[in-house]
Amino acid sequence: MTEFCRHLTNGLDYNNVAGEFTMSPCCYFAKQDVIDSQKTNIAELRQSWQNSDLEKNCAICLHTESSGRGSYRTASFEMMKGQSNKLQHLNVQINKQCNLACASCSSIHSSFWFQENQRNNIEQPLHIKNIHTKPKYEAIKDEFLSWLEKEDLSELKYIKFSGGEPLMSDLHLKVLALVDNPQQVSLQYTSNFSIMPTDTTFKVWEQFKLVKWIASIDGVGERFTFLRWPYDWKTLDPFAKQAKEKAPNNVMFGVEHTLNPLNIYYFDEFEQWYNQNLSTNRLGDKSDLNLHLCWGNLDIKYTPVELRQKIVEKYSSDHTICSLVKDIPEPVEIQGLLDYLDNLDQWRNQNWREIFHDVQHHFA
Repeated sequence: MTEFCRHLTNGLDYNNVAGEFTMSPCCYFAKQDVIDSQKTNIAELRQSWQNSDLEKNCAICLHTESSGRGSYRTASFEMMKGQSNKLQHLNVQINKQCNLACASCSSIHSSFWFQENQRNNIEQPLHIKNIHTKPKYEAIKDEFLSWLEKEDLSELKYIKFSGGEPLMSDLHLKVLALVDNPQQVSLQYTSNFSIMPTDTTFKVWEQFKLVKWIASIDGVGERFTFLRWPYDWKTLDPFAKQAKEKAPNNVMFGVEHTLNPLNIYYFDEFEQWYNQNLSTNRLGDKSDLNLHLCWGNLDIKYTPVELRQKIVEKYSSDHTICSLVKDIPEPVEIQGLLDYLDNLDQWRNQNWREIFHDVQHHFA
């Protein structure tokens, strides 16, 4: 039988879902298993993943592949090689601490969003409260580290830290301290680019094979400020320049750019800034630019038909944006999106229709 995905045999994703320590083979796998660090057998767990409904659990990758693009699944065979089932690819996203309440995010992933919902008297379910209860979070973090100390990390090649904002806590440093052979391990941080690593962190990074510091940036100017609130573009822009100058030589950069109904028309603005400011590190090493279609509060499927046509007319037929527009699901009722955006305006004293003035009339 042909191997389906190397993440099933050599990858692990540690998470904090509903205030519980959970695990899956990768961050896109739909099923999250609650872990008992004293009782869970990792070999049995991996076998259950391989025997599960992969069409359902791996739907994100399979959908991506159906449109002719490569997926996390197909990339796994390049990421992880050899016959061993030892851990090679580790994703750590237990930390939900975050200093932003991005329009595309929610309290599931951000402690600041949780605080904002409280400030605006939004009732939140118990499982969300559990995620952001400090004693509960600390207990899960300790259990995770206890588990990781027992893992065989001799063949580990890649660690990805996401969150939340991974640089808001020292969890990443505690994980790195457990790595036996840092010179063979590459790191990736998916960050909001608001926190400069300490000199201590930079010195730790220098011990590793490579560090990818990936920034989540969804626009420029006031459009960035709306989408990544309350982070201001006037702070982000100089931060990016400073990061390039201060980071060690083994640090490469990149951007996770999430396309939503409001910002996809303006991609050319971001693309120009990226090419001028963050397309390489200071040594000229090329950065990674990853484009994603948003789901959740700003799901890309809310993009009106007329706006989709306008986007295709704006960009050349061979531009990446045009191919991505073709992948957008069928249009759906957008009243829920409008209510959400109007609530953001009220809570934050903003005006999304003025900020995205070129496209706002398509959302009438």
